[in-house]
Amino acid sequence: MQKLKSINLSGILSIIKCVLLGIVTTLVGIVLFAVVLKFADLSSGVITWINNIIKALSIFIMMSAIKKVNGENLIIKSIVAGALYAVFTFIVFSIMNGSFNFGLGFLYDLLFAVIVSMIVSIILNLLTKKTV
Repeated sequence: MQKLKSINLSGILSIIKCVLLGIVTTLVGIVLFAVVLKFADLSSGVITWINNIIKALSIFIMMSAIKKVNGENLIIKSIVAGALYAVFTFIVFSIMNGSFNFGLGFLYDLLFAVIVSMIVSIILNLLTKKTV
């Protein structure tokens, strides 16, 4: 029983570390995109799409790290990691913005992160599946 608890705790900690890697990747991507925006004039629709691409790439990096650490039960881990990613990024960007506004935007980000992380985990499982 003690071994089971330590495995779960270490698994949760490894997921949190990978989520933090995804958040750092998102922050770096957003900063680089902000530099590009300083010199380019893009519409708000394009900005939204590029922000979603940055999030999706960050989730891909996060899920790749989770797969590398321990690839068992990846679908379940992807749901947990996607939800944690959405919550942590909401907290980080709310702190940076100076206000916490819960609304449909947060629910959209939560749904987006969970769905993308599940899709990425399925793709990673298919790519690493050994053929006989």
